[in-house]
Amino acid sequence: MTVGPERVRWRLYGLIHRNPDRSLEEMARDVRCSLAEAEQVCDELSGVGLLVPACEAPCGYVTVTPEAALTRLLSAEDRQTTAHLQHVSRIRTAITSLISDYPRLRDERREAVEIEILPAPALVNAFLEDAGSTATVHMRSMHPGSAPPEGIIDDMLLRDKEMESRDIRVEALYSRRTAETPHMAAYLADAERPGREARTAEYLPLRMIIFDDDLAVLPIDPDDSSRGAFAIHGPALVRSLHALYDYIWHAATPSHLAPAGRTADPVLDAQDLAVVRMLADGLKDETIARRLGVSPRTLSRSIAGLLERLGAQTRFQAALRVAELGLLD
Repeated sequence: MTVGPERVRWRLYGLIHRNPDRSLEEMARDVRCSLAEAEQVCDELSGVGLLVPACEAPCGYVTVTPEAALTRLLSAEDRQTTAHLQHVSRIRTAITSLISDYPRLRDERREAVEIEILPAPALVNAFLEDAGSTATVHMRSMHPGSAPPEGIIDDMLLRDKEMESRDIRVEALYSRRTAETPHMAAYLADAERPGREARTAEYLPLRMIIFDDDLAVLPIDPDDSSRGAFAIHGPALVRSLHALYDYIWHAATPSHLAPAGRTADPVLDAQDLAVVRMLADGLKDETIARRLGVSPRTLSRSIAGLLERLGAQTRFQAALRVAELGLLD
């Protein structure tokens, strides 16, 4: 008859407790199990603290009372729990330190950019006046749309003269149509001097003025200057605006080389192509006229001439015809 594992465990424990002077082999016979099974049971009882190895005992073990074994187990668990909590505390401290340092580490990769809102034209003009008087290296401006009123040309020349006296380099971009206006052509001729250069282009994307390397002024709405402007402080973003300006600047024509009149291509001139591109982009006539610096009536005549030269009845047909000719590539 084979004794069940649980009964073997407790009978063997009882024999060792009562007869520590007997060998394990003798006890195994008493509980009717093999010596290997008895050794396995002793290992299990030792694992839960009910037996303690003792080389002086014939069976190799002495017993521990269940109460003492339980106390030792709980003490061991308490020590492990305490050690685990200490480990968790060290991890929490390390993470807390990392969290507190993270904003500083993150800020090392950031450059401050401050955007100031100037919600009215009067505020924009006052801000530009102050920015121009405090510029130290250069001022770069881009002026799409119509020419400024003839009455302020003298003020523009005085401002240029003041900047020239402070060795401020001035660069300006105007639309070609604007530069052909008589009073603007005279201004550009008078203003051409060392440290100041103006260039013209068929199309300019938006009004922009950059002072030195850390301040730029852009319109809140490129199509409506009455809504005011953004003043962008900080070199991080201004560097990108300089790159945009450089791209347009190098493709523009120096004002002293600009033709006095309109130079026509066999099919379309540069302004015609600019009109077609903006029409293809879905811009309204009022917006196109404003960006080209012409009146809506003049733009209407230009579009009518385009349709006639291209043999088209509609603007859509004209755009298709220009695309077929490869003029928009």
